[in-house]
This record gives sequence, C-alpha cells and structure tokens, in this order.
Amino acid sequence: MRVLPDRRPRYSLWIKGRPRSDQAHGPATRYVEGIQAEAREQVQGPPLSSSTIDVEIIFGARGTRPDVDNVSKLILDAMRGIVYEDDKQLRAVKIVGLSLDQGFCARGSPEVYKRLLSGKEFLVNLYEGERETDVYLVEASTPETEKPSAVMLVIGRPTTVADSPAP
Repeated sequence: MRVLPDRRPRYSLWIKGRPRSDQAHGPATRYVEGIQAEAREQVQGPPLSSSTIDVEIIFGARGTRPDVDNVSKLILDAMRGIVYEDDKQLRAVKIVGLSLDQGFCARGSPEVYKRLLSGKEFLVNLYEGERETDVYLVEASTPETEKPSAVMLVIGRPTTVADSPAP
C-alpha cells in the first residue's frame, strides 16, 4: 500500500467578489473580465499544458448563495487560455459552497479559512499532472463497516507481435 502525499495546488487563485451563477440575470462580461484580470495577474508563464488538471472552486456566502452547479461555467471559461489551454484538459471539477450562516467542518489552513470567511473573495485551486485522483469510491449501499482501501488501475500498452520475444 502506498500513502499519497498531501496534494498542493499548482495554482491558487483568489478571485475578488462572490462567484456568479451563469443563470444570473444581466450580462456577465464584467464578471468574466474581472476573473481574467485576476488570473493574468496571479499566473505567470504560459497556460498549463497537462492533460490531467483538477480544479476546486471554494467559496463562502451568507444568506442566499449561488447554486454550486451554476458557478463553474463562467469561472472555467474565464480561465481558459490563461491558466490552462482548453477545457478538455480538465479531469475533475469540485465546487464547494460553504454557508457562512451555519456551521461547517473543513480541513486546511486557518489563513485560507479567514479569507473565505470574509465572503469578499473566493478560491480556485488547480492541480496539475497528478496520476492519482482523490476520489472516495463508495456508493450508498457500501457497508459502514467496510474499510476504505487504496485502489489503482494500471493500464498497460497492448502487446503486439513486434513486442513479442523471438522464439
């Protein structure tokens, strides 16, 4: 069994304001341009070229918060061409909307927590090139007594006649 190290993002982008739903009324041009400006300022160098990019969008909100399923589109579209080349590179997108009016449990840095608690900005973490995907593979019928285990699927290159050893 192999223990996976604590993952650190390749980029952590702090975006001013609250995430906006792509279902919100009114033009989103200024919102998208604001994200693009923040991304250009915080990302140095060319866009990530890896074919395995994982994204986390984490925000806190008081009162009515935007639907988590509607906030990713505008953010991801705004970062395309600046942070990564194309949406096809994205392997996983996780959106977490923390209700700042209620309690919640989260692991991480107290400094990150304080910034999210203000509700004045949100965090976009990008992870690049990891072979492992941090996924907990269970379903509702999985017994609570079943202990989680590490699962790895390795896909090898198919053997051809030219690869076969000579007789």
